[in-house]
Amino acid sequence: MSSHSAVDDDPIRKLVLAIGFLAVSASALVAHANPATGYEISIYTMTPRAVWAGLLVALSVSLAVAFVPFSRERRPRGDRVTALLLGGLVMVVFVALPIVRGYRFYGHYDALTHLGWARGISEGTYLPFELFYPGIHTVTTLVHSTVGVPLSRSMLFVVVLAAVLFCLFVPLCLRTILPDGRAATIGGFSAFLLLPITTISMYLSPHSMSQAVLFSGVLLYLFTKYLRTAHDGVTFSAVGVAFALTSLGVVLYHPQLAAHLFVALLGICVVQYLSRVANSGGRIADQTPVYGQALFLGAAFLLWSSNYGFFGGTIRYFLGSTVDFLFGRGGAVGDTVGTQGSSLSAIGGSLLGIFLKLFSAQLAFSLLTGGLVLAALVVRRSEWLDEVRPETTYFTVAVIALGPVFVAYSVAAGSKMYFRVFGLMMVFVTILGAIALHGLSRRLSNWTADSNASVSGSPVFAFGFAILLVVSLLAVFPSPYAYKASPHVTDAAMDGYRTAFDERNEEIEFLGLRNGPDRYDDAVNGNQDRSDAHRDVSAAELEAGVAGQYEADRYLSLTRADYEREVGAYRELRYTASGLDGIGREPGVNRIQSNGEFELYYVPGNETAT
Repeated sequence: MSSHSAVDDDPIRKLVLAIGFLAVSASALVAHANPATGYEISIYTMTPRAVWAGLLVALSVSLAVAFVPFSRERRPRGDRVTALLLGGLVMVVFVALPIVRGYRFYGHYDALTHLGWARGISEGTYLPFELFYPGIHTVTTLVHSTVGVPLSRSMLFVVVLAAVLFCLFVPLCLRTILPDGRAATIGGFSAFLLLPITTISMYLSPHSMSQAVLFSGVLLYLFTKYLRTAHDGVTFSAVGVAFALTSLGVVLYHPQLAAHLFVALLGICVVQYLSRVANSGGRIADQTPVYGQALFLGAAFLLWSSNYGFFGGTIRYFLGSTVDFLFGRGGAVGDTVGTQGSSLSAIGGSLLGIFLKLFSAQLAFSLLTGGLVLAALVVRRSEWLDEVRPETTYFTVAVIALGPVFVAYSVAAGSKMYFRVFGLMMVFVTILGAIALHGLSRRLSNWTADSNASVSGSPVFAFGFAILLVVSLLAVFPSPYAYKASPHVTDAAMDGYRTAFDERNEEIEFLGLRNGPDRYDDAVNGNQDRSDAHRDVSAAELEAGVAGQYEADRYLSLTRADYEREVGAYRELRYTASGLDGIGREPGVNRIQSNGEFELYYVPGNETAT
């Protein structure tokens, strides 16, 4: 193609990129101009369609510029970087939608307890180091004190920050392994899938393990850099120090993740040791060993967790769960899946359907990873495979090493912690899948040796990523699409609970649905120890009538979120609309507080009712 055509093509790319940036900016403005006015059961359906249209346009532009050739000429390196930046901005707006749309808070259950711990630290009730994992709470307090935004909003900023770090350092990790811009581009869009987030024990809301797993992307980037530092007797290096400090950060964010990463690093250390014993001239043998870093992480984990009784409780828990599993007692993962399957069938769903909704992107990248591992084992004469074989081996061994940990959690009765291990596995799979895609792109596009060559010949990559991004991102926020309700917390709900706790009779206990009063007690009062002073009202009690069910008088709290979750998302599986609506009509039951999102009822006990 003539130079004239190349010149003509450049303004077209710039115009398309400009349209993309305008679209994402317009989406953010429209979302901000349409804040939530009450509880929203789904952030997807309640966000204006214009917002989604703008984000889809911007994402399409980003994919097109990154992967679809505008001409046969080499594209400027800056176009690829700009396209990736545009995609990153789309992700920032997407992840930050609860903030942009004015949510008071986004997260129920553990998230509310985490908010309470941040409140306790901010108010000086206790010190950060009195908590087992103070990372997210300390960063929240730092944002609150420096920026001046409310604690609840500050914690949501920390969630966004963790996602941004993941989306930034995964492509940097790919760029380190394969030093060309194509790898970073593919790595960036792979990170945008947010594969570790499954809404099952891994959330895009305040949750220490979830943010810690996303933060581990920083550690893996430093790991790949550390492998390439000189190991000629120098005691310390800047990368090594950064690696160690980041390991400390992981321990503070969540020691449980530090233990999982320690297991992964041990597997990598075994590979490095065996490689040096078997072949001192191999690529792995030529890289810097991570023995010291693994030892440092393990020592930091042991030192920190030894002060909190972690070992005794954990060992007893797993030994007891293993014994129960071996003797057919307790509820392992099979029982949990069976129960969930029955519940899904009762509301018109299926295990296969929910699996495809939640894990299609993870399945696709797992298959890519399997293909890469198979190629690394079978193909011997490939310069590209020789280049990526060390990291492919390391990360594959890390996933394999985490397998027994996954199984150990699986046999634990009532535990879903195996999905936490699965989330960490997906960090490694994200990188391995991106490496596999880079190899496929070379074959499909007949790459030249010039690193400035376009990611072309691959409109299929743009189309494939578009499909995977839509499928994956549709499931990262809980919604009725996946038979879940949004953990949106409104001003009225939070203020309602605050008023109820402030004006309550201390001798009267609270009732609620699914541990609601306890979690809000934590969030409002900043309890250092999780509240267990209140109890749930069962479906049977509610259907039979709560008046006179209890020996003493009770308060019964009910939020709009409770109602929408049970009726809209769970389709009256446990609590029915008639049962919830009939509370206030029961004889002797009085509604003593209401603000549209929160209702508090006075429920007479046996003596009062008679």
